[in-house]
Amino acid sequence: MSTVPESLTRTVQLAQLRLEERSRDVHRDLTDATSLHNRVQALFPDNLGPQPRAATNTLFRVEREAAGPVLLIQSTLPINRNGLPAGYARDIAYRDLNPLLDWAAEGRVVRYRVDAHPSMSQSLPGQRGKRVPLRGEEALQWWERQAGKAGLDNQLALDIPQPDVRARRGSAKPVRYSVIRFEGVARVIDPIALRETITTGIGRGRAYGLGLLSIAPYRP
Repeated sequence: MSTVPESLTRTVQLAQLRLEERSRDVHRDLTDATSLHNRVQALFPDNLGPQPRAATNTLFRVEREAAGPVLLIQSTLPINRNGLPAGYARDIAYRDLNPLLDWAAEGRVVRYRVDAHPSMSQSLPGQRGKRVPLRGEEALQWWERQAGKAGLDNQLALDIPQPDVRARRGSAKPVRYSVIRFEGVARVIDPIALRETITTGIGRGRAYGLGLLSIAPYRP
């Protein structure tokens, strides 16, 4: 008998923060992926073990809307808004995503969006494989594979390049992620795989604002 992944038994929370652009803290976080990562992690308890982000399945994404930047934070533990600096967010809205995930049964048609780092390992004789970013048709093919693993059958897929994400990992060499936003329309073919992927994220760079797959009912 198969075991249901633990992540599927948890309530998935989404916090939507409309950021105050005049805040120095906001300006710094929006221009420094490591600073934003630290800001998000500060909204959760300290005693979460050696992998605190994974312990709460925390994912986030910045949406740059006409009315100002919006920070989406998804997790399986509610954020502590008291961890934010004064004046950081103009308002915060919360949503329980479980009803949406329950709705997304096989055959449902959804709109989706995800900022991701398409890449592949490129090996040379006698050398350890190096990951290289993918672009154009190769990036779309990467997304087709990821979408299939996530339980989605793409009906329409757009690839929109985004600014690179640069991050620091302690004393290690800084890392850079090339980013593509994939959005479009898809049919659900595996609801369990979709729920698992939405909860845990896609690809690399999940600690720095990548990999959050968002869905909504598609209405033509």
